[in-house]
Amino acid sequence: MSGTGHSSPIAPLLLTSITATLSAVLLLYIHTTSTNTIQKYTPWVDAATEIKLETTFAHLWLEAILSGNSDKSADDVNQHLEQAKWFAIAILDGDRNEEGIFLPLEEGLLRTQVNQLLYSIQNFHKAIDIRLKLPTTPAEPNEQYDQLFFEVIQGANELKQALKRHIKNKNNSQNSLLAMLFIAICLMTIISGYSIWRFTDNRARYLAKLSLANKQISENNTKLKALAHTDQLTGLPNRKMLESITQKALSKVQRNGTVLSLTFIDLDFFKPINDQYGHNTGDKVLINFANAISMQLRDGDTLCRLAGDEFILLIEAETEQQLNDSLNTIITRIENRLSQPIINTPDEIHVRCSAGTAIASKDAIEFETLLHCADLAMYDSKKSGRGQHCYYQGESIYQTELSFNATKLAQEVAIE
Repeated sequence: MSGTGHSSPIAPLLLTSITATLSAVLLLYIHTTSTNTIQKYTPWVDAATEIKLETTFAHLWLEAILSGNSDKSADDVNQHLEQAKWFAIAILDGDRNEEGIFLPLEEGLLRTQVNQLLYSIQNFHKAIDIRLKLPTTPAEPNEQYDQLFFEVIQGANELKQALKRHIKNKNNSQNSLLAMLFIAICLMTIISGYSIWRFTDNRARYLAKLSLANKQISENNTKLKALAHTDQLTGLPNRKMLESITQKALSKVQRNGTVLSLTFIDLDFFKPINDQYGHNTGDKVLINFANAISMQLRDGDTLCRLAGDEFILLIEAETEQQLNDSLNTIITRIENRLSQPIINTPDEIHVRCSAGTAIASKDAIEFETLLHCADLAMYDSKKSGRGQHCYYQGESIYQTELSFNATKLAQEVAIE
């Protein structure tokens, strides 16, 4: 088929088979190499340790014999030295004992070290033979004898370290092979995955892209809807959302006979704060003020930001008495909170608020009218000395509508 249709399934299957075969071969090779390394080098390292032990025993027995404080004989000393030479020869030519099999050592530099060690053992053995043939007298210091002994010990230590380094290099090579295996598998997997992806039906891919696009559009619409109904500074519902929430609550009031309070809250002397400290501090005051009120509310109560330093609080209750009790409790809590600074650093800033409440359906049953009544009650609070909470006085709706524009304009000029 063409590039827009189905691809042949042979290529993905072939690549998968090659990947599996390559992985198996490399793993088998690494396993075999690792096993051979352990089998070859571990007995040699042990043999170097045995050479040190056998030579040390020979040294100790000789000292004991010469001091006359031991039941050991020259044969015991010779036996330990012969055993040390046997281990050196076993490393070079291979042999076996009760502990295992010694394979012949093939690395040229390591064989040279073993030959030098064997030569040191032989020299040490000759020196001991000469000393044992002398008359038995208290041991006297013999620097040549001690030097030969230390040459054997040093040679055995150097051989042991060289064998360990060789083993480490072999292990590093095996780790490199493992890395190569990992890279090869990754590359083959990527190639196989790409081929399988090409094999996948193009129509399914287009549908997946379309589904993703629809999901993104839906998420963006949800975000835009949330932004359209949320105040960006405080995160509270904005005026548009307030109207929707209030309309639903008013419908419930009419349907079930419950009551609803709408409280208009306005910060006192907010403009001087902006003028003195700047708008950044002013914004922080608004945010802290909104948080301070929100912390005093109950589940089901709603706080919105109307505009600027104006906030609206909605509270529902079964009866007007319950509503008044709940609202008065919340207002008292807010006043107690505002007795503390709203901002502590770099300067302490205190704020107060004036609040006015209208109740549905006693004062009004329409959103705009209820908001207007609460606004009038809030201005009564400001005229009463600020920092007050007043309920809307039972002025008729008709009278309220007539006097609202002139009254509000005069109050804004006089108070703010």
